[in-house]
Amino acid sequence: MSGGDGSVFLEARGLAKQFGGTRVLEGIDFRLEPGERLVLLGPSGCGKTTLLNVISGMLAADGGTLRCEGDLLDSAEAGVHRPMRRRGFAMVFQDFALWPHMTVAGNIGFGLEVQGVDRTERNRRIGEALEMVQMSEFGGRKPAELSGGQKQRVAIARALAVRPRLLLLDEPLSALDARLREDLKTELATLLDETGVTSVYVTHDQSEAFTLASRIALMNQGRIEQIGTPRQVYREPATAFVASFLGVSNLLPAPESEGGTLVLRREEVSIHLEPGEANGVVALPGVCRRTDFLGDRQEAWVEVDEGLVLRGFGPLDLQVGQRVEVRYDPNRARLLSA
Repeated sequence: MSGGDGSVFLEARGLAKQFGGTRVLEGIDFRLEPGERLVLLGPSGCGKTTLLNVISGMLAADGGTLRCEGDLLDSAEAGVHRPMRRRGFAMVFQDFALWPHMTVAGNIGFGLEVQGVDRTERNRRIGEALEMVQMSEFGGRKPAELSGGQKQRVAIARALAVRPRLLLLDEPLSALDARLREDLKTELATLLDETGVTSVYVTHDQSEAFTLASRIALMNQGRIEQIGTPRQVYREPATAFVASFLGVSNLLPAPESEGGTLVLRREEVSIHLEPGEANGVVALPGVCRRTDFLGDRQEAWVEVDEGLVLRGFGPLDLQVGQRVEVRYDPNRARLLSA
């Protein structure tokens, strides 16, 4: 979901952070519209959680500025750092962070009580939040009586109950098993759509990013390599890192006249047991070096005559060692600048 009117809700300009002599964030720029869901995606150690902690106010930026709805939250140069409790944001953590001695309702209502919300309104919002996450009948239970998925639903309900300006989520599904992650990411995407809350979500899982994001900021070594819609960053990668991190890509040397590198997605490469007519496609002979059975299809690694290994999909009866033909449409290859 996106505000779509061009208004800026959250804006970072040149954000930087270092620990000791190690720079962990450098030159972070982005603008977030009301209602957008920005997913910070990248490998472990790329700086995405540090960036989330700077946005939340847990950490002060060492450089650059951060504004929310025009309010200056962070500026080392101006000596400004608004603490987390005064930003009006809410956080959902990976480890749930529920009070074990409180009931589910007590956990959800704690933030409201801190805000000074009266009992009647507090109880109404607790009920509303429990209904949003399909946990209405669990209000009287303690966290120890809940499954992992139920605990995370309570953590999300607690964050939404305080009606935050911005919702921050730090890998909230990573502690759950694979099947539950699949179910909850769809539920969470629907919930964020329905509430319209602006959010920043951290994950290393591209499937979560594609499901949940209005836009993805792909991070590497403390910088944003590319920011765009899921379709944009997947179909139009700006760098070789983005191309390789988001799905499986083949990287080929571009013609000398163009320079740089060609990116060709695995799904654009087809592998055939018999030669065929070119019909505008590139056709390269090669030898199958490895196969992976994927149920309805088979992935294969083919060493072409030029000594290059390409990955693509072939027939289920493809065998290692067979001579094959690799085909792809050259118009589907994207050129990355040198």
